[in-house]
Amino acid sequence: MPDKFSNIAHIKVIEGGTDTLTYKKLETGVSLFEKIAWIISRIEYYWLGFTLPATGDGVIMALTSSNNPVALSPEEVAIIDMTKITRIDFGTAGNAHVVDYPIIRDFAQLPGGGMIVPPNPIYLAVLGISQAGALTIECRIYYTTIVLKGDEFWELVEARRIISST
Repeated sequence: MPDKFSNIAHIKVIEGGTDTLTYKKLETGVSLFEKIAWIISRIEYYWLGFTLPATGDGVIMALTSSNNPVALSPEEVAIIDMTKITRIDFGTAGNAHVVDYPIIRDFAQLPGGGMIVPPNPIYLAVLGISQAGALTIECRIYYTTIVLKGDEFWELVEARRIISST
């Protein structure tokens, strides 16, 4: 029976070192061989204890289906979602733009109510850009679980493919 209401998963990753791409696996309790998918309707990213003191400083946060990518890029098929925060000064450092917290990614308007993903594996990735120390990122994932039939499994496979002209 499919979920009627949203579930919440939480994951936290601490960079292994300053400006080092680091992954943390979300333990979902779902086997690789179960015909189960998650429909992700919303992701909230939180960052803890870092500042952006100079132009160009930043952080990239991503939800991925693999810990193999050596770079976080939109063309990478393992990227489920990715966002970047960076500082850009307009004139003096006294001019600033405040970024809303948390960063909310809403997928509820997509066909099917969100993005269909395999619940295992899912990783949270972080990469600091010109940071003074290691970063900590947290993520809340709002999802519903569905049990797939044989033909529906191909929807899941197709959803993880990217058609690219590059």
